[in-house]
Amino acid sequence: MVEKFDVLVLVTPADFQRVQNNYPRLIRFIPLHRLIFIGNTEVGELVHKQGWDPRITFLNEEELLPFQEVHKIVLELLERTDVPRGVTGWYYQQFLKMQYCYQCKDRYYMTWDGDTIPCKTFEMFQAGTGIPYFDLKQECHGEYFVTMEELLGLKKCIAKSFISEHMLFRCDIMQQMINDIMRNEKIEGSTFYEKILRCIGKERLMNSSFSEFETYGTYTAMHYTGDYKLRRWHSFRYCGNFFDPDTITDEDYEWLGHDFDAVSFEKGCSVREDHKDIFTKKEYRDKLTARQILEIAQEAFTEGYKEVWD
Repeated sequence: MVEKFDVLVLVTPADFQRVQNNYPRLIRFIPLHRLIFIGNTEVGELVHKQGWDPRITFLNEEELLPFQEVHKIVLELLERTDVPRGVTGWYYQQFLKMQYCYQCKDRYYMTWDGDTIPCKTFEMFQAGTGIPYFDLKQECHGEYFVTMEELLGLKKCIAKSFISEHMLFRCDIMQQMINDIMRNEKIEGSTFYEKILRCIGKERLMNSSFSEFETYGTYTAMHYTGDYKLRRWHSFRYCGNFFDPDTITDEDYEWLGHDFDAVSFEKGCSVREDHKDIFTKKEYRDKLTARQILEIAQEAFTEGYKEVWD
């Protein structure tokens, strides 16, 4: 039996509008039950205007977890009253994903980054066994693991990263992980998100010091061994530096899909004049794959994320 699952896309109005022309591909290529955009009332208005598909719906973030409940803890920890919304927002969107485990009616739910678009169809359960996948990439931010160890006594357990722009969560595992966080009496807090924020503390709060993906992936790997299969995932994180989300074509996606499962249009990325033809010139495509072109382009990267193939 094929498992049904909702896909959650947490997004701001500006980010929704920036990538909206590409969102029909989520319905087309992700094996989902419903596509649920989560955000403020403006996001809801934008979603309802589209009328793409009856499987697309909206959930107001305030109904899931009020922003001020999280923000007041951040203000207290930083001992300031002028903390930008974005500081809290980085943690808030992760807590929303965790909180959904109490509202979900299915066994699983998936979260999908709002700036990421699939290149092709893919499955989230292994054929034959029905075991779900953890999709892995290449990233390591030490702060995530400091928090994870203090919260749950867990250390990084695999070489690769569980952060891959999406994750399939099993509700009972997420609930148990939250219960274990709540049982940590060394950390103050009456909610899981308060305990996480107090665990991070004032000195590390500005350092993006928690990852729901790394924490859930590691927790599952250690406590539910064999319940997920590990799979390598290739996504083009800096696609927005080479393709415009308003002009990228189905032909572009098909060509990129030979090497990438998905592409991202991150906020702040735009196509520079010297980048606009690198992936689109016919003479380049006739001789090189998207992977080969990116590997050549990455030689000029002096910092930041680089896509790696085993």
